[in-house]
Amino acid sequence: MVNNYMAVIEYDGTGYSGFQVQPGNVNTIQGCLTEVLSKILKEKIDLKYAGRTDAGVHATHQVVNFYTSTEPDIYRVKWSINSLLPDDIVVKEIKKVSPLFDARRDAVLREYSYYVVNKEYQSVFLKKYSILVNKKLNIKLIKKAAKMFVGQKDFGSFCNPECLKGNTIRKVFRFTVRKTEDDLIIFKVAANSFLYNMVRILVGTLLEVGSGKRDLTSIEVALKERNRNLAGSIVPAKGLFLTGVEY
Repeated sequence: MVNNYMAVIEYDGTGYSGFQVQPGNVNTIQGCLTEVLSKILKEKIDLKYAGRTDAGVHATHQVVNFYTSTEPDIYRVKWSINSLLPDDIVVKEIKKVSPLFDARRDAVLREYSYYVVNKEYQSVFLKKYSILVNKKLNIKLIKKAAKMFVGQKDFGSFCNPECLKGNTIRKVFRFTVRKTEDDLIIFKVAANSFLYNMVRILVGTLLEVGSGKRDLTSIEVALKERNRNLAGSIVPAKGLFLTGVEY
């Protein structure tokens, strides 16, 4: 009998070449997880995952699933995994699920968050996980621009040009922008799925709106065309987190 388990993973992606295993001797989140799981369960384990985060991107709620011929004690397995994983990866939850559950295929929503410090100096504690924008941003205008991305639209201008070979239509369920009392701006966008570099380009575009470098009309034009040159610059990976997956 084959059993299917779902796990929620948290990781700091700073020292990794992304989540997905890649050819060659590169350090990936998936590679670390499968190595540890295979050692503990004493069989080769393959992981399916909800979101393929890129190099330097983090996660507080990545969802994976894996099959095993055993039926282990979940508490002991989780403890064993976390004791063997490096300090920048942790398994938050493991539970047995239906044999048909697929972490990637069954996900109906994925949420990413991006963090920007908007003041004259960068926080010591946020430096690894956010970018600094010195110029005061127009949050009200940024919020208005973010709403323009909500709905089913063609995001061909807001992704890596390689994506133009395929379907670039995605459905964004919500896009919120909030500024805290400590001048931390939190961008949260949820969609059925995302194109390569899409979130980082969307945030880059909104930052240009907030700084006065771009007007709202330019977003309307970019959404009508499939031209990367019409969208904003891509922001660094270090401020991006996968923060939610819904089924």
